[in-house]
Amino acid sequence: MKSDDPTAPRGRRLLLVRLTVAAVLALTVAQVAAPRVGATTLEAVYFPVTGHQVSSRFLTYWRTHGGLTMFGYPMTESIQKNGQTVQYFERARFELHPEFVGTPYEVELTLLGRLSVVGRTDAPFTPLPVNPAVAPSSDRVFFAPTGHYLSYGFKQYWDTHGGLAMFGYPISEEFAENGFTVQYFERARFEYHPEFRGTPYEVELGRLGATAATADGVSTQPAARQPGVPDFAPELFFQSIHIPVLMYHNFGDPAGRYQMPLWRFTDEMDWLQANGYHSVSLSQLFDYMQGTSDLPSRPVVLTFDDSWASQWQVAGILEAHGFKGVFFVIAGASQLSDGQIKALSDRGHEVEAHTMTHPYLTHLSDDQVAWQVEASKAHLEAITGRPVQFMAYPYGDYDGRVASIVAAAGYRGALAAWGGKDWSPAKQWSEPRVEINGFSSLADLAAALQ
Repeated sequence: MKSDDPTAPRGRRLLLVRLTVAAVLALTVAQVAAPRVGATTLEAVYFPVTGHQVSSRFLTYWRTHGGLTMFGYPMTESIQKNGQTVQYFERARFELHPEFVGTPYEVELTLLGRLSVVGRTDAPFTPLPVNPAVAPSSDRVFFAPTGHYLSYGFKQYWDTHGGLAMFGYPISEEFAENGFTVQYFERARFEYHPEFRGTPYEVELGRLGATAATADGVSTQPAARQPGVPDFAPELFFQSIHIPVLMYHNFGDPAGRYQMPLWRFTDEMDWLQANGYHSVSLSQLFDYMQGTSDLPSRPVVLTFDDSWASQWQVAGILEAHGFKGVFFVIAGASQLSDGQIKALSDRGHEVEAHTMTHPYLTHLSDDQVAWQVEASKAHLEAITGRPVQFMAYPYGDYDGRVASIVAAAGYRGALAAWGGKDWSPAKQWSEPRVEINGFSSLADLAAALQ
C-alpha cells in the first residue's frame, strides 16, 4: 500500500509517514536553517572614507534600498534642517517622517531632482503632450502628471530600483549634460555610463546629495566615531536567506495542480512537525531581513492563495500542529466570509491582499492597478482591524510598473508565485515562493525544503 493511500487507517498512515521520513532524510541533510550574517542589534556603522556614521532608521533604509551602490557614502551626520531630521549622502538626502512611523514613508528621499533644476525652462524640461501614436509598452511609458516619457535603459533602472516610490516622476526628457546622457526625476538624476555596461553601475544616480550639502552650507567635515560603532563592512549585514515559502491553493478531492486532498495536507503538516520545522509569518521574515528580529531553526512560511472556502478547515489543521499560515485573500471575491477572515486574523494567522478580483495586473492601466491593490488593502484592514502589509500577485503576473504601484499603496513587500527559495531585500517587491501541488509526495516536500 502506498504511504499516501487515502484508504489507509489513520494510525497506519502515520506509521508510513514516519517510514517515508526515514527514507527521505538523505534528501534533507542540508535542512533549511536561518543563516544569519551580522547581528540583529547593530544600530550604527562608521564610514572611514568620509568620517560619518549612519544609524537607526536611516541605516535600515540605506542598506535595504540599495546601500553604497545606490546612495554612496554619507556626507554628514544625521542633523536638523528646517525642523526636520535629515542626512546627506553623495547621491541623495534622507528625510525622517515620524508622522509616518511604521509605513514605507517613514524615511523618504528629498525632492533634490526638483530643487536642483528650479528655474530651468530649456527644452528637456518642457512638458510634452501625450503622443497617441506612441503606445505604452515595456520599453516606453508617458507620465501625464509631469508630461515626460521614460524609456529603455532608464525605464528598466527605474522599474527595478524602486520606481515611483523611490524616485518620483520624470521631470525632464533624456538629454546630454556634462558629457553624460541624463534624465531628471523628482528625487534623483539618472546618469548613463556606457563604460560600465553590464555592471550595476551602468546607470547611476547623480551626486545631487553632495551638491545639495554644499549649496545648503552644511558641514561635511569628518565626525568623531561614536563609542562601539564598527567600521562599515558588507558582511555586517544580512545579505540573503535560503528559506522555503510554500504556496498552496484549494483543498479537497480530486487531487490537481491547484487542489490538494486534505489528508495529504495533514500528512505534510505531520511531517513538518515531526522534523522540527517552525512556521513563521511574513512580518517575522521581513523583520529578520531588516535586522530587527531572529528566526527559529528550520523556518518555513505557509501561504494560501485565493481565499477558497476549504482554507477555513486548513486553518484548523495548521493550529493543531502549532503552525500559523499566511492567507492571501481576494477581497472582492472571497469564498471565506468576513467573519472567517476576521477569525483567522484574531487566531494569529496573517491575512494579506491578493487584489479585489484576481486580474492579470500587467494588463491593466495604472489607475486600475492602483484600485486593485489599494481597495483590497483597505477592505481587509476594515474587516480585521489590523494592517495589511503584503501583496501576492495574481498568477505571479507583475512588472516594474505594477511593483511601483504596489509600493506606493503602502505595502511592505510583495510575493511572486514561483522563483525558488532565495530571499533578499533586493527582491522586496517580488520575493519568491515554491508551489506545492495536489500530487506532491512527502519526498517532493522534503526536496522543496532542502
